Amino acid sequence: MNVVILFLAGALLALFGNPVIPADDKAPKKEPEQAVYVGSEKCKDCHASLVEAYSGFKRSRNFRVLEMRGRQNDRQCLPCHTTGYGEPGGFVSIDKTPHLTNVQCEVCHGPASLHVKAATRAKKKETLQIPRNLCTQCHIQHGHREL
Repeated sequence: MNVVILFLAGALLALFGNPVIPADDKAPKKEPEQAVYVGSEKCKDCHASLVEAYSGFKRSRNFRVLEMRGRQNDRQCLPCHTTGYGEPGGFVSIDKTPHLTNVQCEVCHGPASLHVKAATRAKKKETLQIPRNLCTQCHIQHGHREL
């Protein structure tokens, strides 16, 4: 009798495959971590000379123009005078995200949290990119023509 049961079990296994589902298939798929904005102070740790050089450009201080004109809460102005406004982890307000005022490194290179965490130079390079037509998102509106 045991031989017959073993034979049937083997035949069923051969026909239908292994009925045991691997543990990986049961677990919900983990979404890749989404990068968030960290601010140029984090960039200084490895790129001090570049951050220092950029700080001489007026774009690096362009939020003050909004403050002088009383428009620091103007939703039409914030995308071009802050870092990551309207994006996950980007500028929200002066009170909540003061480290993301002005046009900083991440406006061009994208949110850098994964870049900062990456362990190797190769992995760091994979984390940042420059989107197409990035400059024209701000520089064709409102008469901004200097590039």
